[in-house]
Amino acid sequence: MKKSILMLASLALLSACNKESNEPVVKQEQKAKNGLSISMSGQVDLPENLARGLEFQPFTGQNGNTSYTPFFNDTNIPALVCFYNDEPDDNSEDAPYVMRQIVLGINNTKGPDGRMVSSFYFKEDQIDPNQRLFQDHLKPHARRDKAKVYTDPETLRMTLVVGFEVWGGNVSAWDNQPMYTSRTRYTLPTDLDLTKPIDYWVAQGAKTGITRPIFIASEVKPTGVVDGKIVFSNVKLRMLGTIIKARIRNNDSDPHVVKGMKIDKVGRGDLVFEHPTRVPIPDTRKKKLVPPTIATDAGSSYHTDRFISLFFKTPKPLGPFEEKEWLIYLPLYKTESGGRLEGPVFSVMYDGKPGSVETGITQRLKPLKQDGLIVSNTFNIKRG
Repeated sequence: MKKSILMLASLALLSACNKESNEPVVKQEQKAKNGLSISMSGQVDLPENLARGLEFQPFTGQNGNTSYTPFFNDTNIPALVCFYNDEPDDNSEDAPYVMRQIVLGINNTKGPDGRMVSSFYFKEDQIDPNQRLFQDHLKPHARRDKAKVYTDPETLRMTLVVGFEVWGGNVSAWDNQPMYTSRTRYTLPTDLDLTKPIDYWVAQGAKTGITRPIFIASEVKPTGVVDGKIVFSNVKLRMLGTIIKARIRNNDSDPHVVKGMKIDKVGRGDLVFEHPTRVPIPDTRKKKLVPPTIATDAGSSYHTDRFISLFFKTPKPLGPFEEKEWLIYLPLYKTESGGRLEGPVFSVMYDGKPGSVETGITQRLKPLKQDGLIVSNTFNIKRG
């Protein structure tokens, strides 16, 4: 039986103005030489006893259920940002964009209620000493240039992502290198533990079994221009996807060792950050903008699987009619087929004949209506 336990607390991120009274003052970056700069800063409430990376602090919610407060504590965390314009263009499928790998700095102070407050800000000065991170491709809306992204607040939009693997291996600063979809990567690890810190500084290709939940803020509008800076205020960075509290039950008279889970109907375990594009509107001559989004990697001719195989780092034995719990993070938890939404389909992978892995019965979950939920469900190994 599936039970919705909670919605994870939102992360309020990158607020450059309208600050709360208990928010620390963030040092502003110097104005860029050509008068163009981006300002992103803000806050999120944190519990006590911080540790590096991302943590989930359990607490009892208003309805008596257990909730978890997510928070970061590190001097820097990596992120991907994409700027683009939300405006019609019926003549081209191209949608100009500026995508970069950036650093978000963090300041932590104690609020008046005793809880920790984390202040986030965009560390442009540590990424590009010449202060030209975006200037080559972000331009005022004076001359029409379809290769540029305009800084007009009426059309400028931003999407911000935290959780993808770090491209290039540098953990503190980058030069002004453009990012493309092909350079972005998120490979779904297997082990999720809400009681331990989760490190977000993971290089592409690194072997890590610790799952990093993805956080995203989509289609963010600027609040204006202040002191020569384009300001993004009151941005909400929310967890993408869902966490499954999977109780796996050995409903068999023989003991078995649980190896992992096969998950179908939600694509592959490899994700990319797709840049914006335009697609035709059926039965018209118009085109609509598809904003930047996180999507399943199409793979290659050598990797064509359209399902996820999660092999647990530590397989666990289950005696007859015994059950144990695993946590599984799914960034994408539903797909659309024929106009209908479909939820994920789970099968337990367990030991079969010597040296082989058996796949148990399939069990389908209903598609969830929103991100940021923790859902509990029991999965049997066999039919019965």
